[in-house]
Amino acid sequence: MQLDTKKLKKISVLYVEDDESVREQTLGLFERIFKKVFIAEDGVEGLKKFKENIPQIDIIVTDINMPNMNGLEMVRDINRIVPNIPIIVTTAHTDSEHLINAIDLNVDKYISKPVQVRDLTVAIVELVAKYKRLHNIESLAKTLVQKNNEDIVENEELKVKLDHQEKMIEHYKMIIDSLVFTMETDKLGVIRSASKKLLTFFDYSQSELLGKNISQLKCTTCNGNSFQQLMLKSVHTKKTIVSEHTLVTGNGQKVTFDVAMTPIYGRDSFVTGYTFYMDLISTH
Repeated sequence: MQLDTKKLKKISVLYVEDDESVREQTLGLFERIFKKVFIAEDGVEGLKKFKENIPQIDIIVTDINMPNMNGLEMVRDINRIVPNIPIIVTTAHTDSEHLINAIDLNVDKYISKPVQVRDLTVAIVELVAKYKRLHNIESLAKTLVQKNNEDIVENEELKVKLDHQEKMIEHYKMIIDSLVFTMETDKLGVIRSASKKLLTFFDYSQSELLGKNISQLKCTTCNGNSFQQLMLKSVHTKKTIVSEHTLVTGNGQKVTFDVAMTPIYGRDSFVTGYTFYMDLISTH
């Protein structure tokens, strides 16, 4: 990965390391390439620095074995304050228990010491970029869902404006259909609608896609999460799930998307289907 100095200078890092020689060596490099570096010698100081500088910190890099409070304990407390902030854990040990605990805490990357600074820098840039991209997509998905729900409630309460609202909704659908990669499935994953934008891009006709299982969109890279697994996860968490997927179009081209999936609930509060919003990242 080619490092962009402009991107590096937009990132602020909280770096927590108890080994003075490692800390000073890494700090000297970090201060030259990143916008700002907040430094801490243990988990207690790291948590304090995080609380004092939450709006400025983009990512956390921390050791595990430290006095007073170890890295994973600090991460647990930070996650209670700001869930999903990117976190990289570094350690001189390969203890499987540490690794399992790190996974349970949604740690984004686990790097063994001695750490190669370039590899660590690349990981920081990639994780910060992904976090910001996913945050933007999730915010967009939530906004669209909220707007849709508000429209439904308004239509039910204001019957006299039904005709006007229906025309507005059709207008929005036409815009979404032309400009947004979106589709809807039933609760079993059978595709019941897809936007014109999606059909055209993937080179499918409606008859080739509608009525088929979502697995019709072949996924070559799903980060360990199939669409079906994400459906189950969204039901359990009752949240919009965002994940990166590399899919294959009808003509064989590979494309990478961030996919935001939101459950659709019926009047009985049971899931009746799923809405997918897809943001194109790259083509291969």
